[in-house]
Amino acid sequence: MKHILSILLIFATLAGICQQEVQPPVVKKHWKPVYKKHSTTATLSVGFVDDYRQNYTLPVGFQKSNTSGFAPIYGKLEYGFFDHISVAVTASYDAFVYNFKQDYTGNNGPFVRYRSNNTRIISGGLTAFYHLDKTFHVNNLDPFVGIGLALNNIRYRALPQGDSTLTKFDHTVTPYLKAGARYFINDNFNLFGDIGYDKQSIFSIGASCRFGHKKKTVDTIKKEP
Repeated sequence: MKHILSILLIFATLAGICQQEVQPPVVKKHWKPVYKKHSTTATLSVGFVDDYRQNYTLPVGFQKSNTSGFAPIYGKLEYGFFDHISVAVTASYDAFVYNFKQDYTGNNGPFVRYRSNNTRIISGGLTAFYHLDKTFHVNNLDPFVGIGLALNNIRYRALPQGDSTLTKFDHTVTPYLKAGARYFINDNFNLFGDIGYDKQSIFSIGASCRFGHKKKTVDTIKKEP
């Protein structure tokens, strides 16, 4: 009986050793950069907290009311010229209605007229982005900072001035200063978000599609030193 137990103990020990030897090694996931030079990225996003809508003044005799309309929409076409730097052509569209009151005094006393100002802003510009994915080393994340300029074409349909309203066009230039990130769902599609200043929104969220870049094949990797 003692010999049988000894044999069983030996077999159990050998089985444990063999199990440890055949156990697959733990493979660590290595970080790889997601920003690609010579790639083109198209982005569509929606902005929030519009400075044009919130920070406006009215002359004496007018009172602010609510503002209605849609959130600004952004489009961006970006190309990676260098290892860390890309340049984008940007465009945006913003349309809303200022509702306000105008105080009058007539023969029968004071009264109020309700008016609205239909405002439309079309912007286009050029922005350079510096990508920080090789600094932060977060899988699937492409953080960036951007700086640029935008030319704005603004149309006011009923701009209050004095005791009347008039149609007016403005052309202004605003800086683009934002920081953000893209999170890549796969090699082409990613979610987008940024925060900063361009006067049309404090932050925006959307999605991007990347195309034109080349994946590294096994043969290409072997040829690299």
